[in-house]
Parts: sequence; C-alpha cells; structure tokens
Amino acid sequence: MAKDSHPYTESKDDLSLVVHALVGLFSLNMHSYILVATDSKKCGAIGGCDIYEVGSVIALPLDYQSGKAKLQAWRHSNPEPSQEKTDNLEHEDSGTLSIDPFATWISPQITKMFGRSRAESAASSANESTFANQLPSSGSAERMERRIVEEIVRLFGSSGIFYSYEYDMTRSLQAKEGQLSASGCGPLSQAACPDYWFNHHLLQLLIGQNAQGWTLPMIQGCAQAATCTAFNGDAFQVFVISRRRVQRIGMRYERRGANADGFVANSVETEQILTIDTGSQGIHYCSFVQTRGSIPFLWKQPSSGLHPVPVVVGSEEDNAAICAAHLQREIKLLGRQVLVNLVEHKGREAVVGSKYASLVGICVAEDLVDARCVRYVPWDFHHETRGMRFENIKQLVLQLQHEISNMGYFWHSGKQALTSQQGVFRVNCMDCLDRTNVVQSALARFVLNEQLIRLGVHAAPERGLAAYDGLEQMLNHLWANNGDYISRQYAGTSAMKGDFTRTGKRNIGGVVSDASYSIARLWISTFRDYFSQSVLDFIAGNHNAEAVYRTLIELRSNEPDHAIQLTRARGAAIESSVAIVVNDGEIIQIACIVQSPILLNTIRAREEDDAVLILTNSSVYICRYHYQMEKVTEFICVDLARLHAVQHGAYITDTRTPQSLDPAHNHGIVLFFEAAVARFNSG
Repeated sequence: MAKDSHPYTESKDDLSLVVHALVGLFSLNMHSYILVATDSKKCGAIGGCDIYEVGSVIALPLDYQSGKAKLQAWRHSNPEPSQEKTDNLEHEDSGTLSIDPFATWISPQITKMFGRSRAESAASSANESTFANQLPSSGSAERMERRIVEEIVRLFGSSGIFYSYEYDMTRSLQAKEGQLSASGCGPLSQAACPDYWFNHHLLQLLIGQNAQGWTLPMIQGCAQAATCTAFNGDAFQVFVISRRRVQRIGMRYERRGANADGFVANSVETEQILTIDTGSQGIHYCSFVQTRGSIPFLWKQPSSGLHPVPVVVGSEEDNAAICAAHLQREIKLLGRQVLVNLVEHKGREAVVGSKYASLVGICVAEDLVDARCVRYVPWDFHHETRGMRFENIKQLVLQLQHEISNMGYFWHSGKQALTSQQGVFRVNCMDCLDRTNVVQSALARFVLNEQLIRLGVHAAPERGLAAYDGLEQMLNHLWANNGDYISRQYAGTSAMKGDFTRTGKRNIGGVVSDASYSIARLWISTFRDYFSQSVLDFIAGNHNAEAVYRTLIELRSNEPDHAIQLTRARGAAIESSVAIVVNDGEIIQIACIVQSPILLNTIRAREEDDAVLILTNSSVYICRYHYQMEKVTEFICVDLARLHAVQHGAYITDTRTPQSLDPAHNHGIVLFFEAAVARFNSG
C-alpha cells in the first residue's frame, strides 16, 4: 500500500470509491466480499506517525453485478464528502490510500481476484444466482447472509478499530525496542503481533499469496491523545492505547474465564505513552504498560438476571494447569506479574475470587510458576470504596508503591533505551471493565507523575499532577474514554463509574447512569450478544460461515473449541458403543457417527440426534448414546442376511441453512428389513 496526497476520485457514474484502508476479505455462502474502510478520523500521532480510527466500512461482493449494485446503493445513501471534510483527512493532507503502481510483485491470483473482467464476474454472478434460486429457502439464505454482513460492518465501523500507515499498533514501544516508524523496514504486517492484530484472519488470503504490502494491521481497543503545556511553555503529549487480544475475544457473558490453553476473555494490554520534546536533549518517550483479563480458569456465568451467580467448571487439577499456562505465558511476554484482584471477598463474586487465590497458591506451591515472578494482591473494591469513598483508591496505590518503583517503565531517547519496564500490573474484576479501569487509571497517573519528575519538567513535585493546568482533567477524559471503548466492545455499553474517572468524584447522577447501563447490558447480553459473539469468532477464524448461520437458527453461540470437544465426545461414544453391542467374533467394518431418528418407518424426525452406526461382517447396529450419562441408552441390531435393500443418496433433513440444503454435503442411507429381525435394547 502507498499513501497518496491526492487520492484518485471520479464521478458517481464511474462508481469510484475512496478507500482509507483494506480491512480484509471473507466468504459466505452466496458471495465473497472485500471489506474496506471508507471513512476514518485522525486520533493523534506518535513520533510523527498518524493514528486513525475507522469511521465506516463497506463490504462489496467480489462478483461484478452484485458489487456494482451494492456500490450504487451505497453511493446513493452516502453522497460525496464535502471538500472541507476531505481536507480534514490528515496525513499529507489525506488519510486515504491508493494502490502502489510499483507493487508488481503481487501474485497473479490476487491480481485476478481484484481485477476480474466484467464478463467473468457477470457469469460468476449468474451462476451464483442460479444456484441460489435452486434452494427452497434462497430468500431466507439471502436475508441471513445480509444480516451477517451487516454485523461485520457494524463491528468494524463502530467498535473502536484503529490503525496507522507507519506505526505498529499491535506492539508496545518496549516490544518494538523504541522503534517508532516502520518506514524503510518493509510492510507493517511483517512485524505485527498476531495476538493483537484484529483483522489478521481476514487478511490470510493476501498473506498466503505473499502480498503483505496490501495488508494493514488493525487493533480493536482504544487510542486517545491529549496535549498539555509544561510550566516553561514546553508541551508534552499523553497517549493511551489499549489493544484487545484476539484469542478468546468476545462478549461479556458469552466469554468468561479462560480456555484450555490459558487464554482469557477480555484480555487487554493498555499502554500510556508520554512524549516530550526537551529541545537540545531531543524527544523523550516514556511508556507504561498494564494488562487486564478475566480470572484465568474455567468458569461461566449465565446471562439471566442483573446479578447472575458465577459457576466454576472443571476439576481443580485442570484449572490449576490452565491458570499456570496463563501465568507462564504472561511472565514470558511481560515479566513479573502483580495480580490485583478487585472482586468482592463475600457474596457471589467470592466464588471465583477465592478460587483464583487458591489456584495461584497451588501454582506457586507446586512450582508451576516461579514464586519470584508472581504476587497476588486481593483488594475488595466495593468494600473499600463503599459510601462513595473513592478516594480510598489512593490507599491501594500507596500499597503498591514499592512494586511501581521496582517495575519502572520504558524510557527511550534518541536511539537508545534508557530504562525498561520489569513486569506489569495485571488487574481484574468480574468483567475487567469498570473497577479495573478506575484502578488502572490511578496507577497510570502515579507513574506519569514519577516520569515528569525524572525528566525534570515538573513545576511543583509536591503538588503532583495538579501543578499542570488542565492535566488532571485531560487524563480523566483519556482514561474514561478508554474505559468506554473497552466496555462497549465487551458489554455493549459505556463503562460504569465513568463519573469518577472523568471528574475524580462520585455523584448520584453517576449512580443513576450505572443503573441504566446495568439494565442495558442485561438486554444486550440476552438478545444480541450470542450473534455478535459468533461473528467475532468468524472474524478471528475460530468459526466458519456455517457456524454463524447456525447461530441465527439456534439463537446461541458455541465456544471456539466446541468442535474439538464434540469430536472427543463422539470418539468416546463410538468406543463405548462398540464395547457394549458388538458380539465376540464379529469383525468391525465401519464405526462412525450419523444422525438418525432410531424409529422404524421414519425417514425424518423433528429433531435429528447423534447415533453410532456400526457395521460388522454379520450385522448393522444403530446406537443411541447419551453424552451426559456417557452410556448407550438404546440400540437396534439388524442381521445382514435379513436386510432387503439399502437406499442411498442426498438426504436433506434440515432446510434452515444453505449448507444443510447442499446435496453434495448431505448424504444418507435408508435400510429396508423385516421388523421382526431387529433387536432393541433400552435402559
């Protein structure tokens, strides 16, 4: 990709489109799409590298006729931006992109994909339309696909997606060893961290074709900057960047705790960057990183009611291993972990809070993690700040002052790093949203004050940040916005306790707002989160398109490792069924999972359930297996000698999704035999 100060635009008749960034490519049942950002706004700059937030995106079908129709409809509802708005796109007078004419290395396959002839595309569109018209529920399939596309567009256009043409947003300054701009170092995608690269999966086709120059890493999170004037007239900038980890990304009640690999829900790395130009001494950059993430073991919380009770799942041995895997990974990446747990010590939250303390103790006692690299700090936020005494948060900061001093921060000036950060605060509450953001903002303020003193620009160290006109208010808004972004991405509403974060005081208006947010979160988690979760999993590569269609029908989403768990359960069902029903001396030819009503003279039942089909040299068995009870509940045995006929071919049992209507992927058999020769077993 290349930046162009004079983006190419044509008249509406030419169906041109100003593209700010190529977001990705994806395929659903009826069409393949290219997703591009059509609007963005500048959030600030670090080291001369501009950072943008995506304002709107459009998903265009890649076949010509459908793409043309979509673009025409979009242009009709989105007229050309005014010249004033175009001039405000700041990056060499433009925040837009044009294709690099010298990118001749791009593979022929990708070139063809982007430059198909009208005849080829029209033919492709006609074929797709013909196939769609053959489906009994093509209208339903089209509506479902349209809803999926709309949700993808919503997620990228209104949920805090940030990018830069030169600055790697996926890594902290320390991780980049102080390197600000990627200019002259190749495409950003070559060094970007996949853990925080939100659109990474959508760009796999380009990456696989060695077309990294077309890819632009984006993060989901927050990027906010503000400038303050020092006592001597010099200005300094504070930038807050939060990047959400892609692994186990999701919505509040849909993703809790950790998965089997130790990746946790709502995992966010937040970096506060101080930039100050001291003139003859050059520009100094100071970076302080904190993390947040769900309590790292297997637990869940039903989305029923305003205060659902969390439930711990899995054995203690499994949960200890998961907690250890999580801590080991974080220690390897970021160093010593100071675990600040803000959940309540009594009541429903104590269920997971006390379990967390126990598992950390087990990890240390059994040498699963190095005791020197972990400190567990429980602090009941609600108890300590009861009665709106939020000033007590200062006591927690003072309690952690020794840790802050030992931890330090990354300091870079010129071409060298002067200090580095040794470890991080990993802060959590139940959702890792409201309480977590308040505490992280307090820690960040304390560190910023230390940085300003060390850089020698502090007007009155004894007064703290209050010595700078407007600085505290500026920081309040930066961190409140940070909390709002992350909260909307995980829970669907702005952060609670935002009144304290913005003003430093708690008031009755904030309490009322929090009550309304709680009700809104309940509504969102009940009626929308399941679908948003499925689409997020599709974007991250955890689910295929069929799983998203299935979500619209079943009104629920599945964990990304659901398929793996189901495969293991089905393997156990086959093994158990063979052991129970097959007679000694029989030779097994086939043993597999099928869907069958296990009813005589029944081709299709209202709900098809899993069954185990076993074919031996003398009989065929169809077994019903109960996964929860882990036992065969009933089976039919038919002697092959008494089997009259077998009919096979397309077997459509479900008409609700396009995939289930495809004859190429839905096969079945019907067995004809005398009922008298079938042997039934139940119990």
